[in-house]
Amino acid sequence: MPNQDASLTGSDRVALVQVLNRIVPHDHSELAAGTLGILETVEQRLQNDPPSRTAFMRIVEALSLDMMSHAVGGFTALTNEEQISSIRNIETTLPSEFNIVLKLVRDVYYEDERTPDRPENFDSEAELFGKIELSDDADEDRPPRHHIHKLS
Repeated sequence: MPNQDASLTGSDRVALVQVLNRIVPHDHSELAAGTLGILETVEQRLQNDPPSRTAFMRIVEALSLDMMSHAVGGFTALTNEEQISSIRNIETTLPSEFNIVLKLVRDVYYEDERTPDRPENFDSEAELFGKIELSDDADEDRPPRHHIHKLS
């Protein structure tokens, strides 16, 4: 859970490294987004974009509230498949916020000189996230958001 001042805790950072490794997959573990250390650059970009910072903090908070993670001792204790399931749940619950964060993470990742060229599209089987269709209308089937506390 982020600190009261909306800064990340050590456990948030550890979990986010794994999240980055899952949302920007790579066959070579040394080229995974979290392993490359792009979290710091993502955070720097968020400082100049308050709406994106808010979206990011909502994702971090949702991640810290994930029940499956609590049951096993934290997000990093989950199996790869459980981590993916947890992230998909967050993407389904907060699709707009998730897409903002996913776009930012992909931008930072593919701008890094150590990474491969940016794919033309992200519809391949290897890409698991960013495929939820967002509608402009309120989605009546979307779960209520009252369980996620808004950060100021």
